[in-house]
Amino acid sequence: MTARCLHILQFRNRSRGFVRLKHNGWFFGGVALGLTIPIAIRIYERLLMLGGVRPIVRWLFWPTSLFLDFGPWTAQRYEVIFVLLLILGNALLYGLLATVLRRASIGVAILLLVVGWIVLPPSDNTLVKRFAKHRAELEQLVQMANHDGRFILIAPGVIKTVDGKEYGVHDAQSVLAPSRWAEYQRLFKAVGMNEGLNRNEKTGDVFLAAHTLGKTEAVATYFGYLYCTNTGGRPYSFPPCMEGSDSAGGRRYRWRKLDSAWYIYEIRVHGSDD
Repeated sequence: MTARCLHILQFRNRSRGFVRLKHNGWFFGGVALGLTIPIAIRIYERLLMLGGVRPIVRWLFWPTSLFLDFGPWTAQRYEVIFVLLLILGNALLYGLLATVLRRASIGVAILLLVVGWIVLPPSDNTLVKRFAKHRAELEQLVQMANHDGRFILIAPGVIKTVDGKEYGVHDAQSVLAPSRWAEYQRLFKAVGMNEGLNRNEKTGDVFLAAHTLGKTEAVATYFGYLYCTNTGGRPYSFPPCMEGSDSAGGRRYRWRKLDSAWYIYEIRVHGSDD
């Protein structure tokens, strides 16, 4: 009887040790992942210099990096130390979540991947193909916008004039012919630009834009096609039109030249340029 009791106690002790080991395994697995992700992001951005990771993706997988965008930390002398603390904080956060959620943390990781995919704008390859398919409609929109020179914003739900007056859907027909308004809506839908167009009144440059995740300021990315009448030497316009370079990018915006006048252009609502 005594031997049997000892055997049961030993089995229970081994079981408890195994459970503790499993708990520690989840914690250290989470810590390892929480360290790997921000380090990989920094290597991608700073060492390999392959471009900036979009803020919403960085926030999803490195949540403590929010402090980099909503504070004066990048201007301080101890930025490196602060970034290291944010990486360590991310590791501890991942470890804690993995310990608490355990198997459910795998589902959370999959959910984050899905959300990241949803909020990202289309790839450049997709936009290049769309441009080739709908170039005629895009050029028609530019011509219409410059013909209707009194407007600086024409969108599916609002029109704004050069003197700052705004007209909603029901009032738009008082300043724009119904057939003209309907044609704008048809073309916006055809080219997939759900933000309409913004026009520089002085230069005639036109940005045909769409957005991800509505207009939620913390996560919105505006992307689309920019038409520059003459690139370079502008005192004020969209950055690609002023600089005239084939490509550029930072945390706030990026672009890629398609031909002599057209660019793929992307604006990110938050984040400072490197």
